[in-house]
Amino acid sequence: MLDVLRDRDFRRLFLADAASQAGAQILMLALPLVAVSALRASPFETGALAMCQTLAFVLIGLPAGALVDRMRRRPVMIVADLARAVALASVPVAWWLGALTIWQLYAVALVLGCFTVFFDVAYQSYLPRLVGRDRLVQGNSALEVVRTVAQLGGPGAGGFLVQVLTAPFALVVTVAGFAWSALCLGLIRKPEPRQDRNGGHLGKEIAQGVRFVLGHPLLRRVAGCTATANLFSSMAQPMIMLLLARELGLGAGAIGLLLAAGGLGGLA
Repeated sequence: MLDVLRDRDFRRLFLADAASQAGAQILMLALPLVAVSALRASPFETGALAMCQTLAFVLIGLPAGALVDRMRRRPVMIVADLARAVALASVPVAWWLGALTIWQLYAVALVLGCFTVFFDVAYQSYLPRLVGRDRLVQGNSALEVVRTVAQLGGPGAGGFLVQVLTAPFALVVTVAGFAWSALCLGLIRKPEPRQDRNGGHLGKEIAQGVRFVLGHPLLRRVAGCTATANLFSSMAQPMIMLLLARELGLGAGAIGLLLAAGGLGGLA
């Protein structure tokens, strides 16, 4: 793992991932709390916000994969980071102006979801191009350390920030994380080969991918398990936030610590 960290371009990807992961943990806590605590959203509105955050993965996940195959990955990730930063920055600005509404949160959640889909698809296929197949395991191991640390420490740190800054202004830290990620990605110097934009028909490529997954016994089971877990997780998350914040009256710091404890349980 230390060998791949000596690569300057990989270090920049590593720093970009660290900023993005930290920001995502704060976002996971702060955005629902903006709805629950700041806007006094109803259970239905809170659930609708969670749906907006995940809807893009269902609607554009397959087309995004086919489109990214025709593009260079790094520019896609940079644009996605900047778009998410701009969309999310509108929340604290609107809150400061006294103009924030639940409908704006829905729109922001949809934008975040759409660009996160494109970022994730591009990111997953960019690492092998950056470090090569021979160092891919080292690169994945280093980035997995970042994800684990973020999942363990992020909720607690996010809860502290929300407690100190309030939920809308804590999102500024996530905005900064997305901007820093875009900057680090922009500083990577390894050239990326231009993709062939004249590939086959987009619909045929999507259908081919679906047939491949459904026709592979292991991938079919993995896809089914992942879809089921994500469905029920997205249903439970807003209700848990409502229970902790409104029914039990817990502060953001305590909620963050509870989420961090859940991360420890998953690690165990």
